[in-house]
Amino acid sequence: MSFINVVSALGDNNSIYPLIVRDCGIENLAKCTMTYKQNAKDSKLIAKEALRERIVDEYGTSAVWLGGIPFVEYIANKIIELKGYSSKIDLKLFKESTAQGLNINIEKFKTLAPEAVNDLKKAGKNRKIFQNLQIGKFFATTFIPIGIMGFLLPKLNFLYTKKKIDKLKNQKKSLISFEKNGVGEFAEKFKNKSQINFCGLEKMLYMSSLNKMMILDGGLTVGRVKTARNRKEKSEMIFKMAGMFYLNYFAPKRIEKYLNKLTKSLFGLNTSLDIKTLNDKSFIEELKSNKLVMPKEIDEKSILNFIDENPLSAFVSQLKKLKLVSFLENGVRDPRKFVDIDKIVLFKKSLEDFNIDALNSSSFEKYVKKALQAKSFSIVANILISSFLLAFALPKLQFLFRKLTTGSNLEPGIEGSMKNE
Repeated sequence: MSFINVVSALGDNNSIYPLIVRDCGIENLAKCTMTYKQNAKDSKLIAKEALRERIVDEYGTSAVWLGGIPFVEYIANKIIELKGYSSKIDLKLFKESTAQGLNINIEKFKTLAPEAVNDLKKAGKNRKIFQNLQIGKFFATTFIPIGIMGFLLPKLNFLYTKKKIDKLKNQKKSLISFEKNGVGEFAEKFKNKSQINFCGLEKMLYMSSLNKMMILDGGLTVGRVKTARNRKEKSEMIFKMAGMFYLNYFAPKRIEKYLNKLTKSLFGLNTSLDIKTLNDKSFIEELKSNKLVMPKEIDEKSILNFIDENPLSAFVSQLKKLKLVSFLENGVRDPRKFVDIDKIVLFKKSLEDFNIDALNSSSFEKYVKKALQAKSFSIVANILISSFLLAFALPKLQFLFRKLTTGSNLEPGIEGSMKNE
């Protein structure tokens, strides 16, 4: 993957790539270090155990998140294919619109993409079976990781700590055992409010990868609260997970919005386009010379017809590059994939606005170059700012919350276990 593609992926706050960088590259290491230092203020022994628990917790969760989820999805797709169906079919196609849908695509692409159309026909004839397989895939890729990350991993982690503490207590001839805590008042209320609404299951299946990650983190939060060893640890876990949820999924988009506004205000640069588009010299040249052909209308039918009739155009090439549309090897749009028209309309509008700003500048080429540099800087700045908030600011606030609510610097779960609270 080229440098431009890497930066582009990191700048897409609707994808999981920025989360991976923040989580594995910065946040985990910083949190482990700060956890040890915070506990070491009062107890080296507890600091050592807290550090071990945090390392297992953070990197174990990351391992399941990054490796386990794709593995479960891979197995689920293989099962779907063994049943004779294509895992590439987008369930959104079962909702027929005016321009795309299962039957519409079958009719439109029956001679252009016969193999893909056969996949659609089989799924259409056995709609209930296919949808049930997709529902099974959704639950497998959601609840298996939640069970491992939210329940099994912390239980095993705490069990190991328990054995070490019991061994220490036995050496000192002290009889102290772990308290078996209940779920807690908050967790019970949270549980009651988080029952799955099967009426909304269809919408859940249409979710983006990022939205599915939000569900996973929501389940992870419930698991961590339920497996906490005492009320103090539960309260701190709620505070921590709520902060992480906001900083992972909402803050980066707000930061991106503010950075774009700031760049426009201070330097007059439009940074709404992806850097892959800004770095495509031939495409930018077509944009500058007004040779770029785009859909005249923005309704679904007009845009899809333009894509199908102009698969080699510069505009469609950008859609492919930005993964807004998928094509088969024979150059025909993949009829199994749903096309998000809203995203294409937004891209078209961004192109038009950027072209106006660039043409009004003293030099089109210099404007594009500066916009590319500013966009790259904004992406890096967003990663650094959000990582700082996650890896340093949030843990500091968490430790302050602990001090105010417990009067101690020590991990409440481990400290409570040693005191047999």
